[in-house]
Parts: sequence; C-alpha cells; structure tokens
Amino acid sequence: MAAQNPNGSLTTTIENKIATVEFGHPASNSFPRQLLDSLTSELNVLSGNEDVSVIVLRSVGTGAFCAGASFDELLAVSNQEQGTIFFSGFANLINAMRSCSKIIVGRIHGKAVGGGVGIAAACDYAFATVDSSIKLSELAIGIGPFVIEPAVSRKIGKSAMSEMTLAAHEWKNTDWAHQKGLYAKVLQDQVCV
Repeated sequence: MAAQNPNGSLTTTIENKIATVEFGHPASNSFPRQLLDSLTSELNVLSGNEDVSVIVLRSVGTGAFCAGASFDELLAVSNQEQGTIFFSGFANLINAMRSCSKIIVGRIHGKAVGGGVGIAAACDYAFATVDSSIKLSELAIGIGPFVIEPAVSRKIGKSAMSEMTLAAHEWKNTDWAHQKGLYAKVLQDQVCV
C-alpha cells in the first residue's frame, strides 16, 4: 500500500480524460516538502495535458485526509530563510491549484488539519464524508494559518476563517464545513469519486 512508504507517495492514473492523483504519507497523509513539491509539479503538468479534462485529488487510506505540513520539518526550522522555504511549499501548491486549467475535484474522506483544509479549499469542488472534520491548529503551536488563509477565506468567508483560526483546539464538524461552503456535497460513506 502506498501510505506505508516512509517518504510518502504520489500516483496518477488517467482514464477517460479523468486524472486521479493520490497522495499518501504514513504520518496521517501529511506533506513533507519533497511530497508537496511533487504534487505541485504534477498539477502543473496535468494542467497542460490535453488528454485530461478533470483532476480528482485524493489521499490514501481511510483515516485522515491530510494532516497538513510535516510537523518534523516545521520543528527543524531555525531561521528566517528556512522558514521561508518551509512555508512556500503550501503556497506553491495552492497557487498551482488555483492556476490549474482543469477542474480539480477533492475527495475528502477524513479529517483535515491546517494545510489539508487549504487543499480542500483550493479544490474547485469537494466531496466529503461525514467523518471529514476540519481544524486550523496553527495558533495552538504559535504560528498563524497565513499561507492557506486566502484560499480558505475565499471558500468559507472571513468570519468563518477567523472562527476557525481563533478556536485552534476545536474541530469543526463536516456539517459546519458544508454549511460554510468548504464542501459542496457530504456523503455518508466513502466518497465514490
């Protein structure tokens, strides 16, 4: 299984003009920089691929959809230059999603934290399961969700973004995320996309 790869995994399959891009990492589908860069590059390539009309973005497994950036890499940041490099990873990914010429459909099957919420927000359309709670935990560790804020605010509005940011220890359930516009549709079981 791809999620057991200690460095993470990224696979793309194309069938009937639908590219399914699946990412995985053993730490709750989090993103170390190398995996972030690979996904960003893959989306840029697919954007120019005439054999693709739609991209389905999903993660492996049945647990968390995405735990955001690699916590180990965050802890290793010791100066401004390293911080800039670290935080630019999710900025580059979200920019690639926003500028992609294809429709990106998110398949959100579990909890999303931090950057995972940013990925869901940057999708053009997101399906979710009832287990797809969200949280912006950045303030709890002393940083702000500044990199993903534009994408999340565009999707759910400034008030909801502020509520999530200031309640850094609080999970917002799937219904809340659906009502705010992050998820277009919520399904009872695993998303069939």
